[in-house]
Amino acid sequence: MKLTLQVDGALYPVTLTEDGVTIGRGDQATIRIQANAVSRVHARIFLKDGQPHVMDMKSLNGTSLNGATLSGPEPLHPGDTVLLGEAMVMWVPEGAPAGPPAPGLNMTLAPKAGISRISLEDRAFDASGSILVPHASLEAMLAQASGQHPAGEAVTLFQRLASMAGTLLRAAGLTELLESVMGLVTAQIPCQRGFILLADAGGELVPELVWEEQPGLHANPISRTIAHTAMKDRVAILTTDARMDPRFSAGESIKIHGITSALCAPLIVEDQAFGVIYLETSLSKGGFKREDEHLLSAMANFAAVGIQREREAKFRQRLERYHSPAVVDQILKSSQNKEAPALQAQRCQISVLFADISGFTRMSEGMEPLVLAGILNRTFEAMTDQIFSRGGTLDKYIGDAIMAFFGAPSPDPDHARHAVEAATAMQQILQALNAARPEGYPELKMRIGINSGEAFAGDIGCEKRMDYTVMGSTVNLASRLESSVAKPGQIVVGPRTADLVGRDRLRQLEGFALKGIEQEVRPFEVLWAPEGTATIPDRG
Repeated sequence: MKLTLQVDGALYPVTLTEDGVTIGRGDQATIRIQANAVSRVHARIFLKDGQPHVMDMKSLNGTSLNGATLSGPEPLHPGDTVLLGEAMVMWVPEGAPAGPPAPGLNMTLAPKAGISRISLEDRAFDASGSILVPHASLEAMLAQASGQHPAGEAVTLFQRLASMAGTLLRAAGLTELLESVMGLVTAQIPCQRGFILLADAGGELVPELVWEEQPGLHANPISRTIAHTAMKDRVAILTTDARMDPRFSAGESIKIHGITSALCAPLIVEDQAFGVIYLETSLSKGGFKREDEHLLSAMANFAAVGIQREREAKFRQRLERYHSPAVVDQILKSSQNKEAPALQAQRCQISVLFADISGFTRMSEGMEPLVLAGILNRTFEAMTDQIFSRGGTLDKYIGDAIMAFFGAPSPDPDHARHAVEAATAMQQILQALNAARPEGYPELKMRIGINSGEAFAGDIGCEKRMDYTVMGSTVNLASRLESSVAKPGQIVVGPRTADLVGRDRLRQLEGFALKGIEQEVRPFEVLWAPEGTATIPDRG
């Protein structure tokens, strides 16, 4: 059955079968959504008795159909609304237009490419005529409010911040978080324009979100000087210095810029400043007051924590594609240390594993694409679990092949042993999958090659896409051992791997002249047990 699904605003024509399609943020999902509230495999849409059905796949945030939480498979009809956390899925009737975007405030996400719709200019401001307040933690601000403000004002501030905290915790993804922050700020502090600027990799402030009371009324640049001063010096700035711009007389400046007051607060978490919230208002609004500065600084503290949380969640989501949960935790912990970035390029001792399903290309020629994807997904998920459980890193899936390595980014003195143990478990798991395969499904066999030695590991790519990977002759030999030496069902390791794990349960093979390898190589075959658990004996 052919139908069109609208998933988080994008259209996906699908041919629905009883196996169906899965939706989630993980690589194993048929249709992927980049949203933190969506689980790796969140929901499944499939045919049952000729009727499309939808079911939740034990997701963390649940799945609802037309507002009702799913507890089991339910029929799906054209126009029905399915929510995966906060991501919307609809069955679009044939010929019908896609649903309209959700209504929002007068906000726009600043474009990532080209010239931003809002520009920044270096515009002098007179610090002596401005209020500059050093940044204070939220705890310190609340304590100060309790001690210096009347009880009613302090309670009101607490209530505002409590409401903000609840709203930010419910936000799904950075975009929704930024929109929520700006909506809360502009609801409490009267202004004409508001901006959230975040520092890029080079430390340059870039507008990420723009709010306008009257969209398009003002297109004037904002002061880069004020924004950078607030972030660099960790101060909140309240100024009316647009009238004192040295390039204009007072009257001309107000007329040209239309601004009489600017208010800017830094976004700071612990010792890290990574952006600002910047507000502007006109003379007709009366300018900002000291109370506005106090409130914006408190709200900026909350916003900074939320933005940092979303950034870390996105970073963790990326890491989870390649590393086991234990390794992800180590990387996130080490990333707190500015002196030692977690994924910096480095030389390290590793073991590289290549695994390939033999004959899969020929086997797949007569198979339905969804059936083929289902077989690969189930197989790869089982194989990847064996890699992760031994501290390995998934480099990539290459068609019907897997590349993984052990010993980076976290050093592992037993990288060779763990690689061989993972390979043995992968062959055993594949054997179990074959025994339990549905009737008519092909039997799968896998070739595996492993090599150990020095390699270059780190983030490789460009600004738009970076991948953590390994390179060098150690990697090349592992690839050749899998593609040119190993036979279906075999695990073949290089001489260095054999030295590291010991030669019990290894059988030396004849010499091979391999493409791209200068010297003849005499590899070893791992004599893995077809049943039970085979391990490499401990040499220590």
